[in-house]
Amino acid sequence: MAELTMSGVIRKILSTNLDMSADEVVRRAIARGVKVPAKSIRSNVHNIKSAMKKEASAATATRVAPAAVRETTPPKAAPVAAVAPAPVTLLVAEVPALAGVLANVALVNKIVGLCGGIENARQAAEAVHTCGGTDVFLKHLELVASIRTAKLSK
Repeated sequence: MAELTMSGVIRKILSTNLDMSADEVVRRAIARGVKVPAKSIRSNVHNIKSAMKKEASAATATRVAPAAVRETTPPKAAPVAAVAPAPVTLLVAEVPALAGVLANVALVNKIVGLCGGIENARQAAEAVHTCGGTDVFLKHLELVASIRTAKLSK
């Protein structure tokens, strides 16, 4: 079984109770064998907890929106035997959304392979988030690349 990273351990602990105090998460992480200073763990706890709360609220918002779309009221003047076109329109509208979701899943799967596993990909995503977004992360990435290239040429 793969060894969990500090962020993986913190996520696993917080997944049981997202409202757990940072001190309790630090205590449990150390008990699980995380060998990083408590101050560093606490800092990561706050970042990861914030990200997990955002993910949870985004997931809730995503679940609510499709249900609202599916709720249609039949036209009042329509005859009883008439077939409402709304379900057909809904199916046609969901196909592009599904294609987009599947394309994103394929892209994430490719990145997981390039990163060498789920935990490494999760750490990369957390690095992008911590830097402040994709654009800032890419600027930092270019800086690291230039530093590494300079070290290799010496």
